[in-house]
Order: sequence, then C-alpha cells, then structure tokens
Amino acid sequence: MRLVFVFIFFSIIAFGQNKINESVDRLVLNKNSLNFGVGYGIVFVNGIILYQRLRPHKKIYSVFSSGLNYLNARSIGLGADHFLILPMRYGVLTGIEKKHHFEVNAGTDLFIGIFNPPEASFLLSGNIGYRMQKPGAPLIFRMGVGFPEFLYVSLGHSF
Repeated sequence: MRLVFVFIFFSIIAFGQNKINESVDRLVLNKNSLNFGVGYGIVFVNGIILYQRLRPHKKIYSVFSSGLNYLNARSIGLGADHFLILPMRYGVLTGIEKKHHFEVNAGTDLFIGIFNPPEASFLLSGNIGYRMQKPGAPLIFRMGVGFPEFLYVSLGHSF
C-alpha cells in the first residue's frame, strides 16, 4: 500500500508540475528557477543571484522574485561604494506556451552599505527584459535593463 501511495504522490509531482491544471493539457515553464548573472552600468558593476517562482495563468505567468545582489558603485556619492541588495519583486511574464518571453518586474530592494559605516535603506526597483526558456526545459537565458541591475545578462536553471 505504501508503494502505491509513493508512486501516485511522486507521479503527481513529476507530471503535474508542468501543467496549468488537469483540465488543460498544455506544457508550461517549470515553476522554480535559480538565475546567476551580471549587471553593468557606466559606474556600476553588479553580481546577481535570483530565485523566481512562477504561477501560470491563462495567457501569462505571475512571477515572484527574491535574491541577493552585490553592487560596486565607483564613488558616485551614495555614501558607500559597496552594497548588498536584497530584492523582493512581483511581475508578469508573457507567452504561456512559447520559447521567447517578455518580463516586467517591480518591487522594493533593501540596500545595505558594506563599508564606511554600514547603512541600510529601501529603494524602489524593477526591470524589463527578455527571457528565453522552452516549456519543460531547464535552461534559462535572461537579459534586460533595470534598477539596480542596469544592463544585465543571466543564465539560470529551472526545476
């Protein structure tokens, strides 16, 4: 009996993750992803680690993003030159069954100055970008423009 329960439970998780619901037989993107990237502005360099959770709807995905960024601001008068950034964003991703997607995210980031003395502040943030990911495939390529990423490129893995 336990074997039957385990088989049914894991088959629901394995096969049910990439569908909107049981009545709709369409493949969608994997729900979780982890992205690693870099951002560049004229006076900024940014390292990005981003976790995203997707929720499929009829034509779009809603996206919750959280992560950790390291920002090196080359003495532009912000008080600190190095920041750790904790982003919390919500957005949308187009193209439910497509390989190419447009994404928009907005939210707030906690900026923590690392040196001279440590200071913290919340700032509004967001990004607009392109995402290439096939439904059911684990590889993600993202690029776009935003704050605090500026021009960014990232690679990721979905699961």
